[in-house]
Amino acid sequence: MTSAYSSVLPSYGSKRDVGKALLQTLGAPSNAVRDRKAPDQWNAALNMHVRLSDKDKNKAETQRDASNRLIKELDQKTKSKQAEVNRRLQDRITTVAYWKQRLNTEHAAICQEITNLSMSKKKTQQALASTELPTEVSQNCLKNRENREAIDLVQDLVDDELINELNMLSEVQKLLATRIGDSDQRLKNLNDCKANLEYDIRDKEECLRLDEHCYKLNNGSAGLQQVAQPSLYDGHTTTVDKHESFSQDNLEKSEVARVMSCLQRELNDFSINKSNDELQKQSELVGSMFRLRLKELTAAKTNLDGQLEKTNQEISSVEDSLHQLREALRSKDGPMKVATTRFAVRSKRPNVEQTRDYVHGGLLSEINDISGSQEALKQQIASAEETLHRLLKNKERLQQDIEIKKKSIQIDEQQCLRLRKTLSWRGFRPAGM
Repeated sequence: MTSAYSSVLPSYGSKRDVGKALLQTLGAPSNAVRDRKAPDQWNAALNMHVRLSDKDKNKAETQRDASNRLIKELDQKTKSKQAEVNRRLQDRITTVAYWKQRLNTEHAAICQEITNLSMSKKKTQQALASTELPTEVSQNCLKNRENREAIDLVQDLVDDELINELNMLSEVQKLLATRIGDSDQRLKNLNDCKANLEYDIRDKEECLRLDEHCYKLNNGSAGLQQVAQPSLYDGHTTTVDKHESFSQDNLEKSEVARVMSCLQRELNDFSINKSNDELQKQSELVGSMFRLRLKELTAAKTNLDGQLEKTNQEISSVEDSLHQLREALRSKDGPMKVATTRFAVRSKRPNVEQTRDYVHGGLLSEINDISGSQEALKQQIASAEETLHRLLKNKERLQQDIEIKKKSIQIDEQQCLRLRKTLSWRGFRPAGM
């Protein structure tokens, strides 16, 4: 249908052109003349917006689903990881507690071993101190025996065994002193191991305290704070193997130290017992030598006493004989005087009466006989006096020798043996052994 304005409107090729022309004919303002969109453009724009909206909506839904899944996944992962850490913490607490228990057990054992070795060292020191009195006794015995006199000052078996005893005591003292020095070194090793164990135990206790605190923490615990992410491998950290080998080394060193300490205690006890037995045997041997020597001295003194008694008897007999000889000699004085007087008187006979008659011969014979008898008696008296002198000298020697023997017996019996009775070899073996 033809519009009324068709005669006055110019001809345009399109509806858009017709619209523009109409706006111009109606005298519309110039600013009202704008670029008009076509319906298909409008529809296209609408469809595009709808499509974009659907696309963004779908993308948002996809994003939201992905976010939800990520949230759930990460939440599950966080919970799983936290549970895994809790389980590892519990396992680590169990492991550290196990090592701590072993360390505590070893610590108690090494403390007991330190006490045992200290007691063993003290016993050894007591044993060493117990050798001082036997040494002094043996030295005094040798010193006392130096006071023996003359022939009795002899290097006998008693002296030999006393010297052997002193040498043995010296060797025992050196041995026990060595054992005490070795014990000191073992005690030092034990105390070093004890200190290492205590250091390790303190670290384990602190580790357990921290790990147990960590194990008790949860997301709702108070005092939580965000900290910078730590390095996975701090410079001061060690591996689990090194951690366990550290404690294992401490345990093994402590066990070795305890074994060596136990061997040292056995060695101390063996040295004490062996030394005690040897010294006791030597003491008994010295005592036997003393008794044997005293028996010899007593027998010698008894023999000398017998000889002195016989000598005294012989002296008495010789003195009696001398008395008889002197009496006999004096008894010859009268007959000699009678005979010589007769001879002198008859020599005054006068002249021819001075004859060598039988009386004269008899007097001469008598005088010669008496003179011979006197001479014989004098010789016998001289011989008897010499014998008596020898007997007296012998008696003096016997008496001196008896006094020497008495002194030797007194030294060995009253000084040495009585002094040795103060020895108590049970005292050398410390109490409790």
